[in-house]
Amino acid sequence: MSDPTPQKNQAPGTTSDGSAGRLVELAQKAEEAQRTVAASVAEDRQKLTAVVADAKGRAEQGAQRLQSSGQQAKANVTGTWNQVQTSWQDHVDSVRVKLEERKAERDVKRLQNAADDAEDYASDAVDFAIAAVEEAEYATLDAVLARVEADEAADAAQ
Repeated sequence: MSDPTPQKNQAPGTTSDGSAGRLVELAQKAEEAQRTVAASVAEDRQKLTAVVADAKGRAEQGAQRLQSSGQQAKANVTGTWNQVQTSWQDHVDSVRVKLEERKAERDVKRLQNAADDAEDYASDAVDFAIAAVEEAEYATLDAVLARVEADEAADAAQ
């Protein structure tokens, strides 16, 4: 929860809740994901399986953190954001169940279809992440503008 009082000694382009700095963290996570995916292409199946399991664990932890932070800030979070979180988690759970079911099948055609589905899911997840980054950029810029307006109003009131 951010402090509603103006922060006059803040660096330009930052917000009192640190959301501008979170964009840097987001960029670093995206670069790390890109490096991991690029490196995994050359890995053998056993190593790739371990990399996938590790990425799945981090994704689940991230989803739990997201849900937890949504619950902690419930008073400040709109119902729409809660719906997006719930909808996305339901979608992720559903796709993961389907993917796990397909992994158990040994038929080549089914495995090829499962690979196609996994690739489609990866593409959708990237599209969602891109949209989330764009929304985060907008929200952060809007927060910066709101802080500037609040500081100006506070100065004018004095």
